[in-house]
Amino acid sequence: MLTSLPSRQGSNTTMPQDSTFVFFYHHVLVAMAGAVCLFGTWVGMRHFARARATEGLTRYGWLFMASVGTGAALWASTFISILALAPMQASAFELGPIAGALLIAIVACLLGFEIGSRHTPHLAPELGGLVMGIGILMMHYVGLNAWRTGGTISWNSYGLAATLVLGLGLSALSVNRANRPVTRYCRHGAAIVMTFMICVMHYTLSYSLSIAPDSSVVLSPELMPATMLGAGVVGAVLLVMGSGFSSYIIDLRSRTESADRIHQLSFNDTMTGLPNRIAFNERLAFDVADAHEQAHKVAAFSIDLDGFKDVNDVFGHSAGDLLLIDVAERMRQSIGPGEFLARQSGDEFLGLRVSGNHPEDAEDFARRIAQVFQNPFQVHGQPVTLTASIGFAIFPTDTPERDQLLSNAKLAMHRGKSRQRGTISKYHREMDDAARTRRALARDLQTAVERDELELHYQLQTSLSDGAICGAEALMRWRHPVRGLVSPAEFIPLAEETEAIIPMGEWALQTACRDAADGKIPGTVAVNLSPIQFSREDLAERIWSILLETGLSPSRLEIEVTESTLMTDTNHGLRILRKLKSMGMSVALDDFGTGYSSLAMLHSFPFDKIKLDQSFVKRLPSDAAAAAIVRTVLALGKSLGIPVLAEGIETAAQWRFLANEGCEKGQGYLFARPVPLGKLPEAIRGAQSVDANQPSAASSHQAAGYVQLSLAV
Repeated sequence: MLTSLPSRQGSNTTMPQDSTFVFFYHHVLVAMAGAVCLFGTWVGMRHFARARATEGLTRYGWLFMASVGTGAALWASTFISILALAPMQASAFELGPIAGALLIAIVACLLGFEIGSRHTPHLAPELGGLVMGIGILMMHYVGLNAWRTGGTISWNSYGLAATLVLGLGLSALSVNRANRPVTRYCRHGAAIVMTFMICVMHYTLSYSLSIAPDSSVVLSPELMPATMLGAGVVGAVLLVMGSGFSSYIIDLRSRTESADRIHQLSFNDTMTGLPNRIAFNERLAFDVADAHEQAHKVAAFSIDLDGFKDVNDVFGHSAGDLLLIDVAERMRQSIGPGEFLARQSGDEFLGLRVSGNHPEDAEDFARRIAQVFQNPFQVHGQPVTLTASIGFAIFPTDTPERDQLLSNAKLAMHRGKSRQRGTISKYHREMDDAARTRRALARDLQTAVERDELELHYQLQTSLSDGAICGAEALMRWRHPVRGLVSPAEFIPLAEETEAIIPMGEWALQTACRDAADGKIPGTVAVNLSPIQFSREDLAERIWSILLETGLSPSRLEIEVTESTLMTDTNHGLRILRKLKSMGMSVALDDFGTGYSSLAMLHSFPFDKIKLDQSFVKRLPSDAAAAAIVRTVLALGKSLGIPVLAEGIETAAQWRFLANEGCEKGQGYLFARPVPLGKLPEAIRGAQSVDANQPSAASSHQAAGYVQLSLAV
């Protein structure tokens, strides 16, 4: 009876004369075990990659297929390698443990893959690999115990220890490479590492094993002969792996058909001919799944046109549609292979870029899109210049979640656009912190009225002819319980976005009217209304009920509106203003000169006051252009019979210039800064003492550390 190669020096195993044939047969079986393991684990790792790219029941379906394929391959290669330990020795196996070993292999792979595919804890892939390694060692143990041969077997403890360490370590490395790919070849590397582990474990076991032939050992006829087991193992594993490979080919084909379907959906935007949002989502899902498979990265882009609304307002929506078609065509010509462009809605576009070199490739894509807008567009024969604000985020560097990728790109775009239009902005994790802070501030703002955190500060308005006080403007302030006094420039836009401005504005009206009715405010009290408040149909009726509730005469309430407030819906806005005037209230046009249609607005409605924006006043009297504009506005107000109030007066020279040119009223730091109601008497005394012939008072206010917060409600 022939035996295997001697496992270690000093063994009592004898070397047969035809040892060359035994040596050859031994390594052929090892090579066969490696080939079975390599092919089976390669298919299993492909299934594992698909499981990581999906969710829900689909994910567990792919995990099960990966476990069955990988487990069957490991099981088959293990028993083939056991046969290679004594290739010419008469041997057989118990059938029950063989089936149990297969079950152990599949369960160990299922648990290992499931743990290894999780995002937490950080070492989840390595833990999953250790679980698989333990299962593979158990499978070897069960298989070796089921092995019966015509001799006495003895083991070397050092070799067994090496087998244990190598099995656990290489198994952890294999799942690590599958779950943390660095290049597109890591999935292949995971299968190679697993195959290397089986081969290495075989040779360490071969070193640990000694077989002494014993003619007294008789193999039971109830055992399964080694040749029959070998044929059965190979046949079974080929069936399992063939099924797994077929499923992989079917999935690959379905993904190819999905790509074809995306191509068919790509021209659903009838106006621009670009893909729509549905096609973008499908393409994003496809690219992310492929990125899992190939260890690529995907950059998502949010592209927003700057100034497009002005084109619609000036030239009309039909001209805007033609402009969008031109923009889309230019952008389409700028993209290349591996890049995708879609139109989301309106003047918003989306992009995708797949490659392995990010963020350089992503920035290159964004720059090419931005260059599209360097040359003016033609609208009705007139040149129109546009820019694009672009934000991008990279998968999986910035986020491992597909649905979060586009949200991060939009966050980057909005952040860049808020600083300067036409910029390219990459997503950074700090943006999430700022967004969370903003969301928390918005949440706190919803209950600011109930928690009594809002305050009104009043800035006095004076007659420029004699310095007499004629009224005050109410300015809203928010004293946050943690952050302290929050700038109106920060919380007013946030309140308008969340519509918290409606209860806040109503509180401001009630408080200002009550303070004026109580005799604490001299003359009229001016309250600014936001566009969100103005959109309400019952605004005039609600203001009238506040006047009745507080007892303030309508003639003492002045409503301030900006041009932008009225431009949202001019007909509705003018209808509300006429109601307010019919009730006896006065209406002032705020920030005059900063909008687009000031003259048209003055022609449409008889305002009681024009408030000249402080951007012109602060350059008086030295700036000739500003002086000319101010004189023109004052002359316009005089011809229309509308008094003009100048904002932002900070020096006596500005006061003298405005008074000499016929400006009737003014407000600014020269007279008084905004103060709480309790400090208003002191501010009144200070304003009454100001003399137009005195030096500027602005420097003393600045020395006191005052900062003007001019955004009002």
